Amino acid sequence: MILAAYETTSAAIAWFIFFVSKYPQVQQRMKDELREHHLLMTDDLRGKPPVTSDNLTSLIYCECVTKEILRLAPIAGLIIRRATCDTNIDDVKIYRGQTIFIPLQNIHTDTRYWHHADPRQFIPERFLAEDQNHHPLTMIPFGGGHRACIGQELAWLELKTIIVRMMQRNITFEDTSENTGGYDECIACFPKNLAVRVRFDRP
Repeated sequence: MILAAYETTSAAIAWFIFFVSKYPQVQQRMKDELREHHLLMTDDLRGKPPVTSDNLTSLIYCECVTKEILRLAPIAGLIIRRATCDTNIDDVKIYRGQTIFIPLQNIHTDTRYWHHADPRQFIPERFLAEDQNHHPLTMIPFGGGHRACIGQELAWLELKTIIVRMMQRNITFEDTSENTGGYDECIACFPKNLAVRVRFDRP
């Protein structure tokens, strides 16, 4: 469970840095939300509340960003299932015992299920609009059903905590010409070309 959560979380953090460097307005909105909840760090840290599960839950926009990373970033390329009976899917005959490869990116960006703007674009606000009530199986970065990733709850908590902690510290990730994306696939998929500048903002 720890290995599963560690690998996916490190990949998702790399994708978070890649995407927010492209969208500085997203970073700013996250910091504004942290400021509203008195969680943005300054030189005077006295009286600042710690990050807890309760105030993590209250950070709605930060959660939208976390969800959008998991929806759009290719953390895992596909999941595999074996058919237990004969069936038809979209007029394609599936036979019992066949191995089915399910490409997650196709599901996560399918215009039949995602309606708020272009589903291929990084738009965390979609989870504040009509896409907040998406079908649960249209976003399955950890798989689904009883064979879903055992580490997904820990990975989700780690990911959101780390994202919030980075934004708390007045860090801004800035895009560069070498920050061109693509991905390499090992156990998880990591950005192939990730090169950003890190700026520490004045409090």
